[in-house]
Amino acid sequence: MSRSELSQGLGSIAGISASYAAAFWLITLPHLNLNFLSRFGYVSAVYCAIGVGVYFWARILAFAAKKRQWSRRDCQYAPLLAIVPGCVLFLAGGFTLGVINILIYEALFTRLRLSKLAYPNATDDSPFERDNPVTLFPK
Repeated sequence: MSRSELSQGLGSIAGISASYAAAFWLITLPHLNLNFLSRFGYVSAVYCAIGVGVYFWARILAFAAKKRQWSRRDCQYAPLLAIVPGCVLFLAGGFTLGVINILIYEALFTRLRLSKLAYPNATDDSPFERDNPVTLFPK
């Protein structure tokens, strides 16, 4: 592992840590009777913090996908790994359905970003398309 790869990996881990810390802090804030603009700002801040986590999770997983030559199917299931630390951090602050929705969105968007980073030229097929069936007489 070269020095630039190591610094990029450590930077990605720092980005994920900062994202989870910011999102956890925002989620555990007391909810007061907020007006529309305050709610809009709060939701925007939470989704921006989660978006940073999505980006850095996708970068780390794309590096692993290229190194280990994962298939597109493996790249679709790998972002479920991003739910584990999110569950530990977010559910420690209290069980709410909003937090579970955020975790599901995080895994979904990490999945989409990872497939774009690992396979940049695979825009012809949709990410949910089935693999071609095996035939007896290939063309």
